Order: sequence, then C-alpha cells, then structure tokens
Amino acid sequence: MRRQTVAYVVIALGLFLTVGTASVLGFAEEDLGFRDRDGTYYPPTQSFPEERISTVHDDLTYALAIAAGFTITDSHTLRIWDQLVDSEVLPSTPVSYTYGNAGFYDPPNPLVACLGKNHAHQIWPTNSFAPDTSAVTTRFGPYSPFFHFPHLNGSDLEALHDWAWGQTDTLVGYEAYAWGRLTDHTLMQAVQNDGCIITRTVTISMPIPGGSLMAFATYLHTLADAYSHADCMDALAALTPPAPWGTHTIPALGDDSVYACDYNPTSPRNDDAHGREFGSVYTDTQRTIDAARAVYAELAARSLAREGVYVPLPLTTTLTVSGTPTTLDGAIVHFVTAWNYDEPLHRREYVDELVEALLAQPRASIRRVYLPLVLRR
Repeated sequence: MRRQTVAYVVIALGLFLTVGTASVLGFAEEDLGFRDRDGTYYPPTQSFPEERISTVHDDLTYALAIAAGFTITDSHTLRIWDQLVDSEVLPSTPVSYTYGNAGFYDPPNPLVACLGKNHAHQIWPTNSFAPDTSAVTTRFGPYSPFFHFPHLNGSDLEALHDWAWGQTDTLVGYEAYAWGRLTDHTLMQAVQNDGCIITRTVTISMPIPGGSLMAFATYLHTLADAYSHADCMDALAALTPPAPWGTHTIPALGDDSVYACDYNPTSPRNDDAHGREFGSVYTDTQRTIDAARAVYAELAARSLAREGVYVPLPLTTTLTVSGTPTTLDGAIVHFVTAWNYDEPLHRREYVDELVEALLAQPRASIRRVYLPLVLRR
C-alpha cells in the first residue's frame, strides 16, 4: 500500500454522516435497472442502491451528450461512466463495466490519532468499504464526501474539473474518517459523544487517465451532485458549529433533522431531500434543472474542444417529443417536473423519445482547424 506524509487534523465538529447501508449520494438511484449499449436490460436486484441507476446520471446524460454533438458510442461512454461513479460496477456481457481501484492510503491509526477522543467503533468509512475491492469513488469509503458532496465553485469541484479536462495529471482531494463509542451508530451520535473525526488532504490515485472521456464523465457526475446537494451544503454550513464536509441526515437512525439533507437510502420517499428533486410539488426541482443545464454547458464545451462531431444544439432548439413541440430546455424541465421520484420508467421513456427527436435533427458538423506545428510556436 502506498504511503505518503500528510498532515491530518482531528476535528470535533457537528458532523452528520450515516453508517452501514446508508451512504452519501446525489440524485438518488431509482427503481430501474441498467441498459447496456446494445439495449440489453438488467433488472434491479435486491442489492439497493448499487444495482439501480439514476435517470439523471444515466439516461439524461446520454440524451444531453447526443444534443451536445457526441457520437452515439461516446454518448454511451459518458452516461455509463457517469453512473459508475455511484454504482462502481454495472453489468454487461462478457465483461462488466467497473470504475476500478488504484489503491487507497493506509488509514490513520486511531490509537495514535484519536487520543482523548472516543474511538472504539469506526463509523466512517463504513463496513461496506473494502480497500482492496471498492472503487475509488465508492460512497462508503474515505473519498466519498469529495466525489459526492462537492462545493459549487469550491476547490474540490475545481480540482475535478482540471483533472477531467487534462489540465493536470493529478487529482488532489481529501479523505474522511470518523470513530465513536461502541453504541454510536451515526456520525452525529459520535460527535455528540466526543468522537474522533479526521480529514486528510491527499493525491488520489485514479484508475483512469486525466483528460479522458471517462474522467470527464466522472467530473460531470460530481458537478451534478454539487447542484443536487447545494441546499444541503448550505444548511450544513449554517449549523453551529458548521459541518466540515457534506452528508445526508437520517432522523430514523437518531440524527437531528436537517430538512435539506434528510434522506434514507434504504427507504427513499417522494418527499425526502432527493425525492423532492422531481415532480410538480416542490421547488427543489430547480436544483435538478440547474444541474442538467450545467452538465449540458460542460458537454457542449467539451464537444467543441475535443471529441464532438456535431455543433452542440442551443437550448432553444425546437423539437417534437412525444408528439408535443418543445425546446431542448423545455424537454429538460418536462423530464424533471412531469413525474415524481418513484416514476422513473416514465422519465426513461421520455428520454428515449427525446433521443429519437435529437437523432432526427439536422446537424452541422464541427470543423476544426489544426495549424501546422511550426505556426503554433
């Protein structure tokens, strides 16, 4: 295992994380299985939520990539690797898609790092994290808050952006660790009972190269999560003391309710923090709409600069989807607001019709001018 000299800080602050099967994520997985490139459908199993997908990270990303001018092949790569940030592994034949594991640092030794603090029971990373087999982006591991609860306009999201665009070969992030008493089940309980909380700045070893399309999809996932968790991050920052990293709160497990953060992944609801991001009842849907627009802006920029073959369509482009005239932006809004969280099949069907409309749309090819090396000097 790699070792690195890092400074770590023991922080006794009001944290709100979850344990066991609870995890941190944005745009919660829905009761819908994964579709491979060839259309093969893999129904969701009882392994919740890893073997379910998010219609935002998967289906909508695919449609937006097509609209941005990527090929069908590259659009599949973008949506699969976007979803893999949460799922870690997705089924396929003959070989499953996997995000991969490039290794983790040895964790802090609580016997040394947690002097004067309760550290009888490790709460974070959770017992679902296996350093030898878990993907680097796992929601149960030390990098979970970095990948799944980034700050809009924050240095964490900026680091992912620069790595995804190939502006740097290294990704600098942070690890999160927490211990509490044997009877503590959540980080909230651990902190309230003088638990041990540690964060460390590290260079994260990534299993995919910076600047690749897969790296860019990873960034798109975290960008969307930044919007999904924006209200929660603001609420956590307003606590006294503020939480040093983002997380969900689960009142059913004993956490105090933080309305913008309340979510139980083992029992998702239409009115929890992520359920409210769909449908016509809650203003939380604006987070989802803003996320989709931000993702599309990045896809359009990437398409023009690198892999795209067609000029990205403006959001004002007129389309006919499901027999109804709309714009590309109107289709995004309809996808978000027409159905509740627990109606993902309707969203998938709508995206399929949106893709058909996009593929039928006349497109202008991107014409890039490559100067001879001598003229670029």
